[in-house]
This record gives sequence, structure tokens and C-alpha cells, in this order.
Amino acid sequence: MDVNSWFEVEDPEECGEEPWGFGEAELAFLAVLRARSADWRVPWAPSQVGRPEGKSSLLVYFSLLDESRRLVLGEWAVHFYGTHVQAGKVCDQLFNLHESPERGFFRASGTVEELAERCAGWCESLLSRPVVRVEWPFKAGKHATHWEFADTGEVLTTRGSIPTDGSSAAHRVPIRP
Repeated sequence: MDVNSWFEVEDPEECGEEPWGFGEAELAFLAVLRARSADWRVPWAPSQVGRPEGKSSLLVYFSLLDESRRLVLGEWAVHFYGTHVQAGKVCDQLFNLHESPERGFFRASGTVEELAERCAGWCESLLSRPVVRVEWPFKAGKHATHWEFADTGEVLTTRGSIPTDGSSAAHRVPIRP
């Protein structure tokens, strides 16, 4: 696996936006998270640091992709509030989270270091999960497709109408090992 630099902080002023203004606790959280992620041996995924629309938290997020199809399969985020976090699968463009354990959602309180360690472990476990693209033949040479975590069968996203007759998929293509 490639060695990646995770959760880089881009300068918003380069895009003509206000500086992030991260506080001491936020910078400490990022430092621990980035130190832990330096040892990860997981496939690459884009990750970013910033603030959500309301600027209420430090936002750290990453996306899983099917690079060959140029498709985002899902995004997961951590909202750090200084003494607690909320983390889970993103449900909209404002980085709100699906608040269900089935979608990986959790809340935790603790010290900055404890929260960063817990979030680093959570991110690494998600990034380590294998993803496959599952395709069924369809009319006119098109396919119905869904992407799933290979270890659980949890569907990430779907394109086309998946057959309901129980027909077997024609292809299972590994996307993330």
C-alpha cells in the first residue's frame, strides 16, 4: 500500500475565503489524528479538513471512490467539538451525518487525545474494508450495478435497477482490496 498523507489542511485563503481559525484543542486533535494515520497501510482515499457550513466544529472527512468510474461511493466524517465528537456516514452536502449505528454513527466524549485516538481507529477500520462493484447484465448492453463492502455486503450506492428475481451477478470487481 502507498504511504499517504492524510487529513491535510488546505489554506482557504488561497480560494479567497476566511482562514479556518482552528483553536488549540482542534490543532491538538489534528496532530494526534495525523500522527496515527501516518502508520496506516490502507488504500488511498481523498481526505480533507475544514469546517461545516455553520462553522460549529472541526470537520475531518474522507471519501471512498470507484476511480475507474469516477464515482464517489460514500463519505464519512468526524465533527470535533473540543470535548466530544460525532462521527458517521455523511448524508448530505452539508456534512450532516446519518445518526444510526448501522451507518457507523457514534458519539463520544473525552480528552482531545482520547477522541483523536478513537476517531483514528474508526477511520482506519472503514478505510481498511474491501469494496466490490457488483454488475448484472441489463438490456441494450448496459448494466445494473451496486457497490458494497465485500466483508458484510452492505450496499454503498446503486446505479440502475438491480434484478429482484434473485439472478446472479455477472461480475464482482474488487475496487478496494
